[in-house]
Amino acid sequence: MTSNEDSTPIPMDEGTIVLLNLLRHHGAQTRASIAESTGWARPTVNKRLERLTDIGLATPLQMDNSTGGRPAKGFAFNPDVACIICIDIATAYTTIALCTLDGKILTSREIPRGAEHDPHTVLPELCEISDGLLAETEHGTPCSVSIAVTTRVEEPTGQIIEAPVMRHWERLDLPGFFNTRYRVPVFVENDANIRALYKARKLADHSERQISDLIYIHAGMGLGAGIISHGEILHGAFGGAGDIGHIHVFGQTGADSPCRCGNIGCVEASAGGWAIIQSLKALDRDVSTLADVVSLVQQGDLEAVQHVRRAGRLIGDVISAAINLLNPSHVVIGGELSQCGELFISGIRERVWGRAQPLATKNLHIEVCPDDSRAGVIGLSYAAADKILGNATLANGIFRS
Repeated sequence: MTSNEDSTPIPMDEGTIVLLNLLRHHGAQTRASIAESTGWARPTVNKRLERLTDIGLATPLQMDNSTGGRPAKGFAFNPDVACIICIDIATAYTTIALCTLDGKILTSREIPRGAEHDPHTVLPELCEISDGLLAETEHGTPCSVSIAVTTRVEEPTGQIIEAPVMRHWERLDLPGFFNTRYRVPVFVENDANIRALYKARKLADHSERQISDLIYIHAGMGLGAGIISHGEILHGAFGGAGDIGHIHVFGQTGADSPCRCGNIGCVEASAGGWAIIQSLKALDRDVSTLADVVSLVQQGDLEAVQHVRRAGRLIGDVISAAINLLNPSHVVIGGELSQCGELFISGIRERVWGRAQPLATKNLHIEVCPDDSRAGVIGLSYAAADKILGNATLANGIFRS
């Protein structure tokens, strides 16, 4: 990508986008293999390859010849031609990274400010850090800005809506703010959704691009789920899919607990990180963050252990219902509470195996996300690259010869 405003854009048609994604998803191809896969005539293949190589999205290379003859000339997707600014806004901290178009992290920074802080203070700092990272990597201009937030996101505006955790950020025009700064497409997504996307691709075997049906549970200060269904992020009609923290608890435990959303008996009000912290404070424990809770658990504090174990069971109840409804092949547990280890996860497994239907759990995999921080920014890069490189209008507006 170049920032030369006087250069004439090379238009990519829908066929060129098909070719681009053939190279992205299936690796290097020869002209012959492209023609065989697409059914295009040789001149059409050549014309579209020329467009992609001119703008740097494809690069020629020599490919091994299985017959032992002369190496064939192939073409591969070039993920290093541009970078994406990825900003993962958690409750108390934010991770900023530059990623390539295939999700490789070039450089990153973390700051101790996030959703619980004033956006008018946080946003200028994010831009300043992003500018520094761009200068550090010699990427003058990003091709996109991709942002994760820990609450609902309205489709398709990217605005934050009905956000108890991010009350000061509601109706803040994040896409408009960053577009004004960088003049590139800006995408905003829920943090659990982008982690679900990351794990769906990370866990896929070589025969598939990604797992088709997966649920990622973000167990942090609040509770949320990212759902991959038939290979796509499930947003719901208004962006609220996966809001499991506000499902009513099963049974009597926590049924009368007031929630931050204004309702009574939400599972988050008993099993969310903020609720656990409040309960432990009432017992004179010196806790203010989930790191403090994890530390108490690791020290064997009886009250902390009991609260985390109970949280695992309550969350497991909700997950078992989600499994019966969605029938995923994988459930991944992330967020700060997952750092409590088997104490927390065993409660989830106990309820899932005990309450979900045998057909839904027959080949079900439940695991922890050990790289939760990386998962956020890499998932953001995947989401942005899919949107840009899957849309001829967006791609033509960014990549020029």
